Amino acid sequence: MSNKGEISPENYANWFALYQLCKHIEYRQTINISSVEFGKFLNLSQQTASRRISDLEKLGWIKRKTEKKIQKIVVTREGSDVMLLMYKNLKEILGRIVILGSVQSGMKEGAYYVAIKGYFKQFQDKLGFLPYKGTLNLELNDTNIDLLREKLKYIKPVIISGFEDDNSERTYGSVHCYDCFISRLDNPEKKLKAAILDIQRTHHEKNTIEILAKPYLRDHFNLKDGDKLIIELNFSN
Repeated sequence: MSNKGEISPENYANWFALYQLCKHIEYRQTINISSVEFGKFLNLSQQTASRRISDLEKLGWIKRKTEKKIQKIVVTREGSDVMLLMYKNLKEILGRIVILGSVQSGMKEGAYYVAIKGYFKQFQDKLGFLPYKGTLNLELNDTNIDLLREKLKYIKPVIISGFEDDNSERTYGSVHCYDCFISRLDNPEKKLKAAILDIQRTHHEKNTIEILAKPYLRDHFNLKDGDKLIIELNFSN
């Protein structure tokens, strides 16, 4: 590892080998594995896999005990620190990747849910703004929706609790909200605080998300169908 806290280029292969070990250790403290098995994980020969394990041991990223052809491997504190460093670096990079959504007309489904009293008061209290009683539909391409879903795994959602309507005896499920900022692609400096609504009961296609904000977004950003918006997730929570 370099002095700047980065993996040196000559150790990229060793880092990937460490990653594969950690991936297969999962929640256990150790892993019993042969060089042949490890080679299959890395798609390498047994000899090259054996050298990788030796390199990891020399770097101090693992400790091992060998019994016959099986090696008992433990990831050391230094090895854990390497993984943590790469996690932080990758998370930072992921957070900078731009996600774009295309404005689409909806079926007013978001407006229906937002206006429900049991939801509306919670949106105001938990999101920190009085929302417009409606949402903006954004359609994402396959790459962007996959990237968004991956990013959301690392963000703690604001949970709008489910409830039962005493009058209709209908049950409404919980809604997960994710803080974000949105802006026009042609004017990225003009950002607006908003929230992505993850509504369980929805008829939208999997690539369509709903955005909730204080103003009527079509007027605020002068939007028409097909316009592009940047979605910037808030990782500070």
